[in-house]
Amino acid sequence: MSASWSPSPLIPPFRFGTVEHEVYRGAYPKQRNLRYLKRLKLKTILSLIPDAPDAIFQGFCAQQGIRSIHLPVDKVKDNVPLTYNRAVEAVQVIIDQENLPIYIHCLDGASVTGLVVCCLRKLQTWSVPSAMGEFLR
Repeated sequence: MSASWSPSPLIPPFRFGTVEHEVYRGAYPKQRNLRYLKRLKLKTILSLIPDAPDAIFQGFCAQQGIRSIHLPVDKVKDNVPLTYNRAVEAVQVIIDQENLPIYIHCLDGASVTGLVVCCLRKLQTWSVPSAMGEFLR
């Protein structure tokens, strides 16, 4: 019997999804998700979280040559804590072709990320119900 080598599984971040070509979304990536993200050949990761990403995340970005952009956003309590100005900043990062491919995340991959993608869809002149569908994903 010979020992067989098996690579670690490709595990996407929680709530991972494709918004459109070269634009991805999901939750804060854990170490087990980094191999999956590596395959996306990202140029940018946009973090919409309260505190700066941890050392493992920062090391991954540095090692892969990924630009890490942190736009501080408070934790969700009763409302989504995203200001108008912060939403504009986030959408500007997303629509800048120099940042693509990009992964956008908040802590849970739903609330803040969903609202930012909803704003992107409105900029793309999607109807309100369709844009809200992005928020609810």
